[in-house]
Amino acid sequence: MVDDSEDARLFIELSSHAVDLTEAGSALALALHSMADPQSPLQETERSLVASAAMAYCRTFFPSNVRRPVTDFVKVPQDHSAIHELVAMFRNRTIAHSQSDLSVTYAVGVLDAATFEVLDVTAPNISSAMPPEQVRHFLDLVTAVGEQLDDVIEPIRTRLMAGLVDADRAALVADGPRPTVRMLLAAEFGSPATRPKYATSHPIYVTIERGV
Repeated sequence: MVDDSEDARLFIELSSHAVDLTEAGSALALALHSMADPQSPLQETERSLVASAAMAYCRTFFPSNVRRPVTDFVKVPQDHSAIHELVAMFRNRTIAHSQSDLSVTYAVGVLDAATFEVLDVTAPNISSAMPPEQVRHFLDLVTAVGEQLDDVIEPIRTRLMAGLVDADRAALVADGPRPTVRMLLAAEFGSPATRPKYATSHPIYVTIERGV
């Protein structure tokens, strides 16, 4: 592990934003691939993939206790501002909160076609997916922001590499710090702890099969 420093913490902060943008881009690429292939097994997941991308992308713009908004370091390109606003509204009104008419539920009575006897009352939901052209614009936006972020990260990476060159690397390999893995039972899964700005451990959850 690179020693704890202002540069290391900044590198971690910016790289965590890059992880979110990569997650968003991967989900959008999968959704577009499915939209182009009528036989794709992912057709039933297209809406969920775009929703996941919207959440991951918008996470980078909201401040938290462990990182600043990505807009403190990069700007949304002007030619992508319209799709940025669209995605933010989609996330706020449809994905994070159920407010928009992109997802509408009806109360519908089911009658026998011949006798009009009441058979049931159901609640069908009609959801409108983001059109493919908007998904493509969204992917272009994620790519553009990611490229800007890469440009910000690169000089920090260079400084950290220079610090490693000057360090006693043999001692680091032999005695340097390692991340600590906390093994926990699956029943303990959750997120009660806020991650530090310089992490030294992470949890892994395991399932124990009884009687096997």
